Amino acid sequence: MIKRIAPVAVLLLLTVACASVPMNSSSSAGAATVPGVATNPATAPDYILLTSPSQVRTYDYNQPVYGFHVRGTFTSRGFVPAGEVQGRGDFCADGRDWYSFSDLKVHKAGEGTPTGAHLLGCANGSGFKPASRQIAQ
Repeated sequence: MIKRIAPVAVLLLLTVACASVPMNSSSSAGAATVPGVATNPATAPDYILLTSPSQVRTYDYNQPVYGFHVRGTFTSRGFVPAGEVQGRGDFCADGRDWYSFSDLKVHKAGEGTPTGAHLLGCANGSGFKPASRQIAQ
């Protein structure tokens, strides 16, 4: 009788064990993944040069990008950044303005509260100077 019950018990145990193990894993805990959106800046197809932040450009591996820029993917919901600010330059010391990746606009410090992915810094003319490399969500 034990010989007949043992295979059923093993099968039941394996079924329960497999059901409790996640089917996939993510290195960014809690981050939502969107199909077709790059999460690695090295493979992101687009970028925004912060000296002209209203333009999304296609990244060309044969042309270096000079100045602060953010790589990511342009979608129907706006620009989705991958990683942090890249490039070289001087940071803004008093970053109270913000740049919105969803509408590709620079907002002055009293124009509401930022939502979604945004970057704190200083508006300067038609461009934007970041206060740090970190992109807030």
